[in-house]
Amino acid sequence: MVSFRSRFGQFGLALTLAVCAVGLLWAQSLSIYQRETVAQALIAGSHGRYDGSYALTAKSSICGEIAKEASSTGTAVFVVEFPYDGTGNEPINSISFGSKELVGGVTKSTVFRMNVNVLTAKGGKPPAYVLNTDPPSPKNVGTATLTRKGNETTLRVVGQNDMGETIDLTVACR
Repeated sequence: MVSFRSRFGQFGLALTLAVCAVGLLWAQSLSIYQRETVAQALIAGSHGRYDGSYALTAKSSICGEIAKEASSTGTAVFVVEFPYDGTGNEPINSISFGSKELVGGVTKSTVFRMNVNVLTAKGGKPPAYVLNTDPPSPKNVGTATLTRKGNETTLRVVGQNDMGETIDLTVACR
């Protein structure tokens, strides 16, 4: 027969481990929010719509891996939402990127969803450059690569969408 003290000890240990796990997830999740971020995009092949080179340094809303326990979908995902507090008048108005494959140490994937909104040199705000390779499509192709050095996470996406427009995007979050 198991004594009360033994059962309480097991419960206490389980509770302590659960609190520590939640604390670690919480601490990890905080490190992905409002990171100083440098973004550069080179877009070509759009017949003048948004061909050009764009750059912006600002804070990102999110830049990093969201654990499955913290994800609204229950699936771990690498996410970039940039910038945090943009005015809409920057060279890069927004970047949204997500990949359920760039998680758990994976550094390269051809499965992701991305859109980039820019302000052209003439002040125009064309529709977003969109490259979604999830689900796969023969006309939407690209490779997303992650590198991590210390506290810096760098995402590079090179690809072409179904309209033949190409992008070379680099986002470095510190």
